[in-house]
Amino acid sequence: MIQLGVLGSWNGFHVKEYAAMLSGKGEAQLVSISDDRQELAVAAAEGLNLAVKSHEELLADPAIAGVIVTAAPDRAAALIADAVAAGKAVLADKLIAVNGTDAERVAEAIRAGGVPFALDLPLAQKPVCLAAKQIVDSERLGRLTGVRIRNAHGGLLKGMLPPHFVEDPTGLLTDIGLHGIYMACLLLGQPVAVTALSAGASASRTPETAVCVLEFKDGLLVTVEMGYVSPVSPFTLELFGTEGMFTGGGYAGSARIKGLSDEDWTDLPLLQESDRPLTMLEQWLHDIEAGGNDRGAWNLSQGIVIGRVLEAITRSLKQGGSVSVQA
Repeated sequence: MIQLGVLGSWNGFHVKEYAAMLSGKGEAQLVSISDDRQELAVAAAEGLNLAVKSHEELLADPAIAGVIVTAAPDRAAALIADAVAAGKAVLADKLIAVNGTDAERVAEAIRAGGVPFALDLPLAQKPVCLAAKQIVDSERLGRLTGVRIRNAHGGLLKGMLPPHFVEDPTGLLTDIGLHGIYMACLLLGQPVAVTALSAGASASRTPETAVCVLEFKDGLLVTVEMGYVSPVSPFTLELFGTEGMFTGGGYAGSARIKGLSDEDWTDLPLLQESDRPLTMLEQWLHDIEAGGNDRGAWNLSQGIVIGRVLEAITRSLKQGGSVSVQA
């Protein structure tokens, strides 16, 4: 049985999700957890039978083969580097750093360390998003002229968000909002510039809603919408092109397409559970069991792109207007 630890308890929801996914596999288990704020580790460990330790104690434990990093976004880079230095396999939740410089530094440490690594981008492996990627790659819509991605929920209205989420000015951007941002980058690559707007934010409070416009080198504009105050807002991904449109999302998950000469919409078949690719968690565990990572670090290049884009978005929110993304 592979024993795993959790570094950082900023997102306690995800800690419990990872624990649930692991419990159904029987090949690995979470055994310990840490955080800079011990009370967060204690809260996340509740009901999971996890030992609460310091970061140093967890990384020094020879029984721990790997760690899942669900830390505060501004702590992810340092903790990932520490884990790699300790020889632990690393699964990072959505990001490796919140700026390009740190992302590149951490990526180099991961490459040099040679430990199994994966960046978990869970939305990318949803059937609707896999279908969208196929449509983009096939050029079935002709030249893309617009993309819209919306991901929101009503957690702030329902009191579901823990105080440290609400009190973090970057909480929305690095939590539910980041899914749409990385999905845009996975579909189209790294944008050249971003413009971001938010509402309901303050120096000590996360925005209620935000919109990021990503500009790509061919002039394509991608709108990424995010929010904490929309209790009825199913995930939406729309692709517009010179030869047609793709729309996908919904609570149940569906996708359809309409070409320029089509009279009506065509429903697209989505991958069934039995046909889906391995999740990043599954791939990472496979690499640990194999004693290495023959295919390299999973999604590491995306981690660098995400860090660069987050840096530009943060600057845009502070100073207003369009901000170039580090090349």
